Amino acid sequence: MKVRLCLLQLRSIPGRKEINIAKAIEVIKSDKVEEEVDLNIYILPELYVQGYLSKDLHFILAETIPGPTTELFAEVLKEKSVKSIAILGMSERSSEDRLLYNSAAIVGERGVIGVYRKRHLPSYGLFEELRYFNPWRGTINVYNIDGLKLGVAICYDAFFPEVSRTLMLRGAILHVYLSAAPDMSRDHFETFIKCRAMENTVFVAYVNNVGFQDGIGFFGGSHVRGPLGKMLVKAKLYEEDVVSAVIDTDRIRSAREKRPIIRDLIFQDVKDLYDAYLARS
Repeated sequence: MKVRLCLLQLRSIPGRKEINIAKAIEVIKSDKVEEEVDLNIYILPELYVQGYLSKDLHFILAETIPGPTTELFAEVLKEKSVKSIAILGMSERSSEDRLLYNSAAIVGERGVIGVYRKRHLPSYGLFEELRYFNPWRGTINVYNIDGLKLGVAICYDAFFPEVSRTLMLRGAILHVYLSAAPDMSRDHFETFIKCRAMENTVFVAYVNNVGFQDGIGFFGGSHVRGPLGKMLVKAKLYEEDVVSAVIDTDRIRSAREKRPIIRDLIFQDVKDLYDAYLARS
C-alpha cells in the first residue's frame, strides 16, 4: 500500500482559531497529489487549531470532537482527487465529562475517524499543560484506514517508549507524532523519533510547530523516518514549510526480516517491566 504523508509545518497564532483554520485549509485545497497513492494524509502540529500557547483561551476556544472544525475539514477533504484524511492538533472539550484534552482528531471525508488524547502532559520549566488539560488514561487505540494501521501520539509522549511499543503491538505500522517542541528540545526529538522508528520497525511521521510565540521559539524540523531509521523527508528549521513523502507499507516486512526486533521480543521482558513498575509505585 502506498501512502502519501503531507506534513503541514505551519505557524499558528495563539487564540486566532479562524485564521489558523483558514491557513491550513488553503494549503490543503491548493495541494496537488501528483503521485499514484492509495491514501493521502495531511498532518498538522500539536494544538494547531487554537494555538499551543493560547493559555486560558483554551477554556473558551476548545471544541467537541466531532465539532465545527472537524466538520469543516471533512468537507474540504471531499474535494480531493485522492482519498485523503487529516490529523488535526486541537484542544478538545469532551462531550461526556466537559474536561479539556490536548487532542489529535483523525478526520476523513465522512467525518471523524478517531481521536487521540495526550497521555503525558509536561508541567515543568516552560510547560504548564496540566494547568489547562487533563491527562488521558484510557486505551491507546490503533485505527485501520483502508488497510493502513495508524497510531497517533502527541509530543512529550515520544519520551515514553511504552506508548509507541503499545501502538506497534496493536498493529500500527505508521506512528504519527504531533508536536509543539521548543528549540531546547530539538536534540531530544530528533533522537527519540529515530529511536521510535527503529525499535519498532515502523514508519514515523513527526510534525512540529514553528516560529515564535510569547518569546518561545519552536524549531520546526518536521520529518518522516523509515522502519530502519532512515530520514525520508525533512522540513526546514525555523521556517514554515510543507513537505511530503510517499511510503510503501510493504517495506515493513523486509525491514523486519533485516532487523527482526519484533520477532525476538519476549514476554518475560514485558512482565519484568510491569513488575518493576508495580514495585516502584
